[in-house]
Amino acid sequence: MKISFFKKAVVGVIISGALLFSACSKKADNPDEVVIPDSPDAAVQTILSEFAEGNGEIIWSALPASYQSDINELMHLAGSKTDKDIYDKSFSLFARLSGIIEQQKAFMANSALNQNNSAEDSSQLEAILPSVSGIIETIATSELSTVEGLYNFDGKEFFGTTVSKCIEYLDKIGQVNVDGIKLADYKNAVVSVVESDGQKATLSIAVPGQEKREVLFTKVENRWVPAEIESEWTANFAKMTAKLEATSAEQTEAQKTQIIGALTMLDGILTKIESAKTQEQFDESLRSAVLPVMGIFMMLGQAASDANQP
Repeated sequence: MKISFFKKAVVGVIISGALLFSACSKKADNPDEVVIPDSPDAAVQTILSEFAEGNGEIIWSALPASYQSDINELMHLAGSKTDKDIYDKSFSLFARLSGIIEQQKAFMANSALNQNNSAEDSSQLEAILPSVSGIIETIATSELSTVEGLYNFDGKEFFGTTVSKCIEYLDKIGQVNVDGIKLADYKNAVVSVVESDGQKATLSIAVPGQEKREVLFTKVENRWVPAEIESEWTANFAKMTAKLEATSAEQTEAQKTQIIGALTMLDGILTKIESAKTQEQFDESLRSAVLPVMGIFMMLGQAASDANQP
């Protein structure tokens, strides 16, 4: 795995999120909050700049009120439909990854399984792994880590705390490779209006080191949202809501033993990887884990599918 690809994939997802959830207004009743200009170009430029400074809450504040309500309600519904034992076991395993990555980062970077990595690639991978570990730990200790947290999810708080912390780690990842994407570049982005009729606006977005692109935005409840997102928002959230509502406690209970058993097997695999003391032991633990892990995820996927059947 090339380090440049990894960084671009991770950072690109977060940066895309900032663009996808761009908007034009934010209440100024709190003097510490950023006031976003009304014009679409100045609004998006402000959002990108704030995001580059580590302000994750700007993404949430940029959403139309109905979108915010959709997200909160969907998370609350997920909390009401989620089996606590399964969720706790799953997140416990996810949380373990943070410590394993931090402990075994040298073995991960120099594994023989990374056949296409140069010495420089391996060095850079080892340098970013602590930040990857930090992102996992941040999420694993966030509201998302418990069923209660899902049921009481508050998007404003989540983006202001958890997302902001993740942005800091992403910035560190971007600093490892001089040719990689850096969040600071977005602070110097130049956004301009190509054309606008008051309800739709095509914006030119130029980020240093990247190819200039044009994005169509639509005004929704006094917010500017990328037209691609606006056109799919209602349908996508309706599908996700319907899928959650179709989940029954009886169906989940019927699959619970199988799911917990698979998660327990995965726990054992992680223990073997964690306990490796040499590069050879680590590489062997990874090789021996490939087929079992594939089988476990196929089993979990089938169990989840069965649980969602009417």
